[in-house]
Amino acid sequence: MVFSFACTGWRRALPWVLGVLMHISAQAQSWVGISASNYNGTNGLALNPANIADSRYRTYVNLLGGDFSFYNTYLTLDAPYSAWQLARDRVPGRYRNAEGEIVFKPEYLRESLNGRAKYASISAEVRLPTLFFSFGAQQQQSVAVGSRVRALVQGNGVSEEVARLSRYGLYKADDLGLAFKALQDNRFAINLNAYQEFAGTYARTLTPNARHFFKAGLTLKYLVGLGSGYINNQGLGYTVYEGDSIQVRSRSLTYGYTDYKYYDNDFKISNLYNKNRLGRGLGLDLGLVYEFRPDHEKYDYVMDDETRANETANKYRLRLGLGLTDLGRVKYDAPAYVSASQLAATTTLQLGSLDTLSFRNLRYVDALVQKLVGVEGRTTSFKSQLPRALNLSADYHLGRSWYLGLLWQQNLLGRYAVGARTFSQLALTPRFERRRFEASVPLILANDYRSLQVGAMLRFSTLFVGSDNLAGLFGGTTFRGYNLYFGVGIGLKRRAPKDHDNDHVSDRRDECPDLPGVWEFKGCPDRDGDHVADAFDNCPDDPGLVKFKGCPDRDEDEVIDKLDECPDTPGLVALKGCPDRDGDGIRDGDDRCPEQAGPAELQGCPDRDKDGVADLDDKCPDLPGPKDHFGCPDTDGDGVYDNTDQCPTQAGPPENGGCPWPDADGDTVPDKDDECPQTPGTVENRGCPVLEKAQQKVLNTAFANLEFEFRKAIIRKKSYPGLDALAKLLVENPAFRLRLAGHTDQVGTPAFNLKLSQQRADAVKTYLLKRGVLPADRILVEGYGATVPLDTNITAAGRARNRRVEMTVLFD
Repeated sequence: MVFSFACTGWRRALPWVLGVLMHISAQAQSWVGISASNYNGTNGLALNPANIADSRYRTYVNLLGGDFSFYNTYLTLDAPYSAWQLARDRVPGRYRNAEGEIVFKPEYLRESLNGRAKYASISAEVRLPTLFFSFGAQQQQSVAVGSRVRALVQGNGVSEEVARLSRYGLYKADDLGLAFKALQDNRFAINLNAYQEFAGTYARTLTPNARHFFKAGLTLKYLVGLGSGYINNQGLGYTVYEGDSIQVRSRSLTYGYTDYKYYDNDFKISNLYNKNRLGRGLGLDLGLVYEFRPDHEKYDYVMDDETRANETANKYRLRLGLGLTDLGRVKYDAPAYVSASQLAATTTLQLGSLDTLSFRNLRYVDALVQKLVGVEGRTTSFKSQLPRALNLSADYHLGRSWYLGLLWQQNLLGRYAVGARTFSQLALTPRFERRRFEASVPLILANDYRSLQVGAMLRFSTLFVGSDNLAGLFGGTTFRGYNLYFGVGIGLKRRAPKDHDNDHVSDRRDECPDLPGVWEFKGCPDRDGDHVADAFDNCPDDPGLVKFKGCPDRDEDEVIDKLDECPDTPGLVALKGCPDRDGDGIRDGDDRCPEQAGPAELQGCPDRDKDGVADLDDKCPDLPGPKDHFGCPDTDGDGVYDNTDQCPTQAGPPENGGCPWPDADGDTVPDKDDECPQTPGTVENRGCPVLEKAQQKVLNTAFANLEFEFRKAIIRKKSYPGLDALAKLLVENPAFRLRLAGHTDQVGTPAFNLKLSQQRADAVKTYLLKRGVLPADRILVEGYGATVPLDTNITAAGRARNRRVEMTVLFD
């Protein structure tokens, strides 16, 4: 069966269309050079929504951003001029025609003929205004809202034969060596997607500034489908016979599309968002970031009674990120403009006269396919997956302003899924980063790890421009891809709260911004730290109590120290803070008796006998007495007051302490004067009895007649009669006692004389004992030697008188 169609220029257009559709993969979300920056604002959301938590911005508005990217594995541009020259219109004249137009020759596109399936990519993105701001305690939480438009065209696994026939046309099949050959294209997929997303992101820090720091984020997206189309070949056999004839076998192919007629003259922008929409869907991004902060303490400071981390500094040594992005899909379900079909797998089909085929619109082509080939499972809706990816990142702070970033972006969508795929890539990015300037040079194993690219990015404050493929942008004349991205925004960077007076209270909350103060009083001073602001503190330099307006009360007696006359001892308010332990109304410092209550006139001392003399001074506290005698009376009237009277109830002389003198023998001679206190005597004889004359005569005779041998203690016999009479007297009067005192003259040594005097007295005592004078202790013997002479020792008569034994009768 042969069909004939009229088509002008189809063979010329087809190679370029198919050449573009070698491999499309959504790399618009990478922006590797800016992705790890701490100053990328909202431009890090595409990789990890947690990035906006603990950002160096507190508010950021992305005004506009975008990128364009192209890459393929089939054709290499090998022109004699570079893309950079082309962009600046600096192509040399020899490569221009007579009209000055740049000449592009087909041979500038060099084929890669290695027998492998071919890939190519075109993607574009416009990042519309996006707002991000932080809030909450220490701005721990962040929110971002915004929108972006993404357009992606992608073809995967196109065989080298189809690629070449697409470029040169069927009529070149014989020249290419592909005519009359059974060719098999086992599998390929072509996808076109364009959609807008409205995104809301919430991110927050999960830990305070610590050695191990975490933050997380979540992005929810509402997706508006702008258009989509796909071809998914599961296996196709074909043979090209001539320039306009082809035989198709073993068809297993599905396709779907949204008709561009949707955007005809009646189209309104609002149609995209109301019931007339082409498609819609939901998307989700998840992110988690860990930071290792070994020196986290040095970034902490206290402000407004909170421990904060330095908002302006990057505090990590190592940052690790995990992001799952673009989880979701767009469902296209507008029946009038959406179609999805599968070719009927029937017998071999022979097509001819293809060079007469004309292209009118998609529905015409769809109807033609149904007529020629047949379709089955036709529907008016299909779902297009988002380019979901796993993004693992690491960023190491080398020191000062130098960083080294690592990004691994892994595609998570099947190669032949309906939807857009992202490139898998691995990038190592050294960068120099400061608040107002940044430069990075990423080294990227890109395009599903197929090509090694060098990129670059420059940022000036919130304006940045970069490329992940410098060779395509600024390189030489040979390249396979091209990439450029840019962005501009307005950012308010995080700053430590202003604290003009350095009192750790921010100026916006400091009620005394020019005076160092404390948080408790909103930055107003409290010099003594007593929790009473100086403005209300009556004692601003001495710590005190709130109830006393900041004045101290050391002894806690409710009297402030400056009014307390006893500030270190608890006292009474009525006594100006001084104590009154005995409660007599007289403060202890003025109270002579602080432990005993007493009247004021006695300085707080008691007066038990009420005699006007304080007990402290009263020698007789229980007996009233005159003040001039220490409160003591004279009970016995002896002129000795009771306080000194040893016998207060018995009259006695002062010299005896007011006591009467004792007279044991009752002879009216006081014992103190009585030489015989136990024996009654006369006053004249000092209390001793007077011997009778006869008795005295016996005593005198014995004394007068007593003689001793010369310088011996031997009594001469002529002395015996007198001593016998004396012995008789003593025996007859047993109350009499006798004292014998021996004396000598000075002839001889004192020792001899002393001994001799003692021996002579002993001789007399011995004699009397023999005569019956008992007991022996009635006789007291003393020897004085020559120490007590009666007369001179110069004359013999005097010495004779000195040699004697005196005899004295004694009474008790």
